[in-house]
Amino acid sequence: MERVSLQEVISRIKNGENLEVLGYEGDVVLIDKVKGIVKGEFSQEELSELKKRKPRGKPTKEQLELAAEVAKLLGEAKKVFKIVCGPREVTIRVGTGFIRVVDDGVKLAGYRSLEDDPLPLIINTLRKYGNVKLLRPLK
Repeated sequence: MERVSLQEVISRIKNGENLEVLGYEGDVVLIDKVKGIVKGEFSQEELSELKKRKPRGKPTKEQLELAAEVAKLLGEAKKVFKIVCGPREVTIRVGTGFIRVVDDGVKLAGYRSLEDDPLPLIINTLRKYGNVKLLRPLK
């Protein structure tokens, strides 16, 4: 586990580093390497959507910029989250669900509505990137 500034977290995300924010001590952010990302109850449709793999490579500069902006907002609100960079995508695990940033927009899984915490905090930032789609929650 490392103790770093929020600015350091943002710069690591812009560089495409996977990390997990475990908590906060004043202005210090506690981070660690990501151990895994899938936890919780998700429908098969949501899981298969999250597991879809695109071409090899890393996220685009725009995707990393968006992830860094979202991380800044979450960090300022003292939220815990994980960021995992994949081929041409970034997945942000926060609260009860996932935010998946792909080429054609943003997909949300595990949230019942756009009012679920922490979505109101970051929804405008996500919409600037592209189309935001809320995947069907579990019944």
